[in-house]
Amino acid sequence: MNPFFESGLLFEFSETAWSNLLEFDKTKDFQNAKDALRGTKGVDFTGILNNETLVFMEVKNFRGYRIENKPRLENGDDPIWLEAAQKMRDSVAVVMGSARNSTHLKLDWQRYTEFLSNEKNAIHFVLWVEQDMPPQKFKANRKWDRHEVDNRRDLKRCLGWLTKKVDIACIEDNPFPAALTVTYQ
Repeated sequence: MNPFFESGLLFEFSETAWSNLLEFDKTKDFQNAKDALRGTKGVDFTGILNNETLVFMEVKNFRGYRIENKPRLENGDDPIWLEAAQKMRDSVAVVMGSARNSTHLKLDWQRYTEFLSNEKNAIHFVLWVEQDMPPQKFKANRKWDRHEVDNRRDLKRCLGWLTKKVDIACIEDNPFPAALTVTYQ
C-alpha cells in the first residue's frame, strides 16, 4: 500500500491497482507552477487506476466543521464544487507543462498526458468530502440530499469539457473499494 495523509485522513492505495501515483500538490513541478503564477491550485492526488483510468482526487474533511463550511456545501459565495473544478483545470495545465519541462517526474507527467490526449482513455475526477452526517444517511438505498445532488450536477457541468466521470465520495461511499482504503487518523 502507498499511504498518503491528507486532511486528517489516511489514504492507502493498492500497489497492484495504482501506478504513477502522486501527491500532486506536493510535487516540485506543481510548486514551481504555483510560484510562477499566483493563484494556481492543484488537486491532492493523481494516479492511474488499473492502467485504464487517470484519476484526479481533491480531498476536503469537514468533520467537526460542518457549520463553518455549510455555505460552501450549499452553494454559497464560495461553493466547494467551483473550487474543485478550478483545481482540476489548473492541475491539467500543470500536467501538460510538466510533461514538457519537468526535471523531476517527467515520465509520470508524460504518462498522464497520454491519458489526457487520447479520447479512448478514461479520466475520473473525485471530490472526496467527509462531513458530519446522521448514520441513517449511509443505508444501502440512501437518498442524496438536495445540496449533494446540486453540487454533483454543477461539478459535472464545470468539468464536462474534459470528462463526464465525476464523483463526490466519502469513506462510506468509496468509488474504488477494491483499490483504495481510507480511514480517519
